[in-house]
Amino acid sequence: MLNGTALRSTKAGLVALGIVCFALATFGPWFNLLLGYGLMVASMAMAVAGIRWADRSAHEARRNPALTNGIYAKSGATLSVAALILSTFYTGFIVLLLLFWPLWLIALLLTWAFHRAWINSDVASEVRA
Repeated sequence: MLNGTALRSTKAGLVALGIVCFALATFGPWFNLLLGYGLMVASMAMAVAGIRWADRSAHEARRNPALTNGIYAKSGATLSVAALILSTFYTGFIVLLLLFWPLWLIALLLTWAFHRAWINSDVASEVRA
């Protein structure tokens, strides 16, 4: 059975890339800075949602062997990361990332540690008991 969360991740990645392309189109003759930044922020939000759904589908497939992800979870994560990189580059947010990289590294390591602890605790089985 195909995992619906993996498909949702791919759709989110495609939508995020589509929003980035549409935002780049606003830099044409009818340039509107506010619209361009709004679309880039929307693209970042959709990309983060796509990464979250890709991670969730990977964990669901491990818990339930009947589910399959196919290529959808990996492609959704890849598309979302590509959209996130493009959005951070074109908004100038990448300057903040590069300037404060030690803080971002510590925050990412702490987030990853809490994520692993949450996954290893197997809260779903404790809730059902």
